[in-house]
Amino acid sequence: MADQAITEERQEAQPRAQSRGLIALASVAILAMAFGLVWIQSSKYEPLTVGKIAPEFELPDLVDKGVRLSDFRGKVVFLNFWATWCKPCREEMPSMEILYKNFERDGLVVLAISIDRVTTKKDIPPFVKSLNLTFPILIDSWGQTDKRYKLMGVPETYIIDQQGVLREKVIGPRDWTILDNLQTLTGLLKAGVKSARAAPPAR
Repeated sequence: MADQAITEERQEAQPRAQSRGLIALASVAILAMAFGLVWIQSSKYEPLTVGKIAPEFELPDLVDKGVRLSDFRGKVVFLNFWATWCKPCREEMPSMEILYKNFERDGLVVLAISIDRVTTKKDIPPFVKSLNLTFPILIDSWGQTDKRYKLMGVPETYIIDQQGVLREKVIGPRDWTILDNLQTLTGLLKAGVKSARAAPPAR
């Protein structure tokens, strides 16, 4: 009888042990999936860091002509994200216009990407006209650059070198008429002039 009772206990214990094992395996699988999802989500929001290639894009300008970042390879690009409803953007823009006029001849390209959505897109031309802006304005109503550049807000500015590498990221507005704010940009422009002078003449 004792042997029979022991056998019965063992038989009952086996399914319990198996179920505990299955529960443990399921728990591990769920944890692994949760960790994977968190990692994927965090990688989406990992900021674009200095030293990396600036993500490519193609966006329409005010006359619906497509403009790509790679069109300006070989030049220093001042890439600014803004919106018509952003008061700091409006305050920053006049200094950007001065910057553009002073350094365009030295090879500086200013691209200002509006992140206005479809509802406020109509406000872009009046905004540009009111500030007499002459640098290229691009429109990203569907937010394709938001994810690529991991935008935290507006304004944000990215200084990109002649090889397409991000050299400086500026969060928030800046007065671009102050020399201390232009060190990275002017350094890149000077380096470009030196390399152009050092290049052998075309035959």
